[in-house]
Amino acid sequence: MAEQRGKRGLGSIRKLASGRYQLRYTDPNGVRQNGNVTYVTKAQAEQALGAIANQIATGTYFQKQAVAQGDLDPKTLTLAQLADHWRAVRVNKNGQPLSPNTLHEYERLITNTLAQFADKPIRSITRGQVEKWWASERNRVARQANAAYKHLKTLMDYAVKHRYINENPCDIEGATSYSAPDTAVPTADQVAILIEVAQEPFNVMLALAAWGGLRKGELLELRRKDIEVDKSEGEVWVWVTVSRAVIWVDSKPVVKEPKTKGSARRFPLPASAGALVASYLESLPVYPDALLFPKREGVNEQWGKYQISPLWRAARAQAGFTGRFHSLRAFAMTQYGLTGATAKEIMERGGHTNLRTAMRYQTTTGRDLDLVRRMD
Repeated sequence: MAEQRGKRGLGSIRKLASGRYQLRYTDPNGVRQNGNVTYVTKAQAEQALGAIANQIATGTYFQKQAVAQGDLDPKTLTLAQLADHWRAVRVNKNGQPLSPNTLHEYERLITNTLAQFADKPIRSITRGQVEKWWASERNRVARQANAAYKHLKTLMDYAVKHRYINENPCDIEGATSYSAPDTAVPTADQVAILIEVAQEPFNVMLALAAWGGLRKGELLELRRKDIEVDKSEGEVWVWVTVSRAVIWVDSKPVVKEPKTKGSARRFPLPASAGALVASYLESLPVYPDALLFPKREGVNEQWGKYQISPLWRAARAQAGFTGRFHSLRAFAMTQYGLTGATAKEIMERGGHTNLRTAMRYQTTTGRDLDLVRRMD
């Protein structure tokens, strides 16, 4: 059968022996294509060929072909479906898959904070809807709203890049920035009371957090092999090695590398905290992988995610402190900064990768008169 050129000169239409019509055209890569779909009438075939020409002209041709092969369909793609796909392909800065904890947090943002958008097709989410949601949510839980907005913006940027939508509806000025209010930090006297009133092993946890600056996940994954008692040269030093952390996924403990590459570190404890830790070691099993703080006696399993909370509330009440457990880390780094440690030294001891974070522990500490006296 003779071929007939399409209206746009893109390709040709061929009438088959069956009486149906088939398309032939050249795709944007210069590859000759024979249409797998046939049409009853020539008019239908011409219309289809015209649609393909439009797809090529607008840059959506390969997207349409991908949908035909089972890829995401922009017409029906919901935010939840986009988020699922994004989490499946996303990697961190080192090219590795995201940690289970991070994946769980992103999923939680979609199902909780962004729930009103989750089942909406992304093409139907407007700038006005986002602004209305943001105005309400930021007044309710500012930090959570900020995290959710940034995630929504990231997903929509991804959708724009892949031409699922034409523009990102997230363009609220300043919405991606968040400054946490100053966190209360205990005094040295309050820390001493916390350690004194807490029973073992919680008092040892408090000493490690307040004088070693360990994060909760690092603290609860410490094992006997991570503590070294050095008695050389007439002094006793207790060294702590941080090379792992525990996170909780669906309330189950998962051991992973520390928070960042710089979080792996080794450091000594001050004498009083070191003596408390060394004494506690004598009550533990001698094998290297024994947890310092097992969930219960005879079971080498980490504490539960919220097991610290009631003990912490009871101890801080007696110390007259109202802050979070994580504030002990701020205390540790501030005390280390008061010794005259440089920002780089603070970064190494605390396992920070951000210089600005470390410099927070070198801010005003009430030593104004002492520092001015040194100027004379």
